[in-house]
Amino acid sequence: MNEKLKNLQESIKKGVEDLATLEVATFTGAEIELEPALENGEYNSNKLFETIRKGLPTAILVGYSRFEVEGDTINYLNSELGEGKKYLTDGHNTLVEGAQRTRKDFFEFVLKAIKDI
Repeated sequence: MNEKLKNLQESIKKGVEDLATLEVATFTGAEIELEPALENGEYNSNKLFETIRKGLPTAILVGYSRFEVEGDTINYLNSELGEGKKYLTDGHNTLVEGAQRTRKDFFEFVLKAIKDI
């Protein structure tokens, strides 16, 4: 099997395994220096996520949502932020909707790929 097809197959396999849960956490207030994640003028995604994780202890949780394939759901929105910061919880909800849409599109892609094989 050619290397690109093998890589695509592995990516699809990982993606299907990841479809079992969807988790979105939104934070605010952390002071995070993103420069360490830059490589040749572009962000290295692994370094970027690690850099962000290191800043999370100083952050305030805006919202957390987790959805599992069997239907279990957890949804938390920080009510202590107040109406003046409602845009943060609205933003979290928008991220959740986008993540759900992406999962749905990926699932449909996998089904089509399986059908075409």
